[in-house]
Amino acid sequence: MVEVLKTDIESDLEWKEFLRNQYNLFFDFKFNSYNNEFDKKIKWHHLKFKDKESKKILAIMIGCEKTVNNDLTFVSCDGVSFGGFLWKKKTNLLNFLEITESFINYLKEYGFKKCILKNPPFMYNKNPNEETEYALIKNGFKVTSVSVSNIIDLEDFEFRKISEPKKRSIRKTLKKIQLNEIKNDLDVNEFRKYYNILYKNRQLKGVRPTHSLEELHYLKRNLKEDIIIFSASLEEKIVAVCILFSINKEMILNFYLADDEIYKMERVSEFILYKSIEWAKTEGYKYYDTGTSDANGKLIEGLFAFKKNFLANGFLRKTFEIELN
Repeated sequence: MVEVLKTDIESDLEWKEFLRNQYNLFFDFKFNSYNNEFDKKIKWHHLKFKDKESKKILAIMIGCEKTVNNDLTFVSCDGVSFGGFLWKKKTNLLNFLEITESFINYLKEYGFKKCILKNPPFMYNKNPNEETEYALIKNGFKVTSVSVSNIIDLEDFEFRKISEPKKRSIRKTLKKIQLNEIKNDLDVNEFRKYYNILYKNRQLKGVRPTHSLEELHYLKRNLKEDIIIFSASLEEKIVAVCILFSINKEMILNFYLADDEIYKMERVSEFILYKSIEWAKTEGYKYYDTGTSDANGKLIEGLFAFKKNFLANGFLRKTFEIELN
């Protein structure tokens, strides 16, 4: 039997102990706290799933409650890229089925009419498989949307395997562009010169960065080792930035990659992406997620092709939903 408990992850020692063994950045209060710090008014609803006999945690879930079309809806999760279940190592299919069923019963008990789970690609699991998705589907969840994320297997990544045009381009950039990793504690005004590259890049695309200047600065200050920022400079001018989120010891996520439009023909994006991949492999990561290659349900063909040139294969981020009576 499984019991489901709502908790405060800032103070829950069991939650923190569970994360020590199967860490995921987005389940860490140190990351999530930026939403509270900047008063995003998210109604948190974080859950622990415990075996009633052993009292051991089998899974956790970050979540929040919101009203969608007048229905009380459980969402996992706003404030981060994705949520869903974070499972204990070596959990089996029977556990998945039982826990998913207990989760649905909990949702009904607390009056939720709908549930939305924004799942990462299955490659994020410690044991990459699709058994968890089987459990969701068998318990009535349906896939309502998909997005494609390009992930590089770093054990297989080698410069010689990159496409010839990209290799020539990178060789040229290596001679004139400098890479810098931002390790010092910068105040928000010093940090602004890096953020401006990102902001202007996204502005040209008609969007804004997910995080404000102050939010990203807060995350870097709060998670010094897990938020990695590279800049590329040409003749001492910053021309590109790359911001990585270390999800765990195996998976690193390229959350932002942006260049100065004026220097686009200098291939600075190719340079900084390659150097950050090279860095991640040297640091011992197994997978490098270059991020999604679609927007508003449409594939951005040029972006997808760009990532494929760096040996990044497509994996699905699936959104699961269920209507509750």
